[in-house]
Amino acid sequence: MKLSSRAHYAIKTVLELSTHADEPVTLAHLAQAQNISISYLEQIFALLRKCDIVKSARGPGGGYMLNKPLTDISIAAIVKAVDKATVKETSMEPEFNKSDSHTLWLSLLELIGGYLDSISLAELHSIYKTPEATNKD
Repeated sequence: MKLSSRAHYAIKTVLELSTHADEPVTLAHLAQAQNISISYLEQIFALLRKCDIVKSARGPGGGYMLNKPLTDISIAAIVKAVDKATVKETSMEPEFNKSDSHTLWLSLLELIGGYLDSISLAELHSIYKTPEATNKD
């Protein structure tokens, strides 16, 4: 299974957002910290906001914050928020659906989905170092 670039960037930026406890973070900051274009982040954060993973704060000092505790956000939830088309829907050709290995493939996808669902943002947050922290070492 390969994560889309949108899912990869969503995970990276939500993880970066998790390092800023209860303060709003601008997309400009996230874009610079993770080397992602602001316009691409706007698309990603619109999807994350629709799924209640992040919330926005308007006005001076505004930006984005997590909308749930770290323990309540799974990596699978982030991936599902930005990638409506799942691997199951996009990677199987019609001929593959009729093959004997179709059941095996579906079982594998369920295992991968279950694994991603079992990893919380809190677990990743505990081992993540911000780029600034890494540069200080």
